Amino acid sequence: MRVVISTSASSPIYQQIKTQVRAAILSGDVVSGSTLPSLRQLAADLRVSIITVTRAYNDLVAEGLVRNEHGRGFVVCEIDPAVASGELAKRVDAALRELRTAARHARIDLDEVHRRIDETWRSETDE
Repeated sequence: MRVVISTSASSPIYQQIKTQVRAAILSGDVVSGSTLPSLRQLAADLRVSIITVTRAYNDLVAEGLVRNEHGRGFVVCEIDPAVASGELAKRVDAALRELRTAARHARIDLDEVHRRIDETWRSETDE
């Protein structure tokens, strides 16, 4: 699992971590029963406070995506595929709403948005 944070992003760092870990779990990149990186390890890798990672992980516990097991750390829970698919679809919808807003502010018409999506879809590799 790869987590990338941006200090210039509008969302807090703990939110960036939570969002990326959630996406990895829901997409199946991180399978149920596997453990997340330890708080200390992820904090060190990202050069952030352990408190920041703890907040992200605790939010994931509250969402029912992971559980904290004594001696093992944070373990990924079994996720219903239909729920995972629905959550990922919500993420796509949110990204499309953000795209619409950004395109309108930039005065980019729908045909140009479609062209750019097609170009990006064909040229980009998965992150």
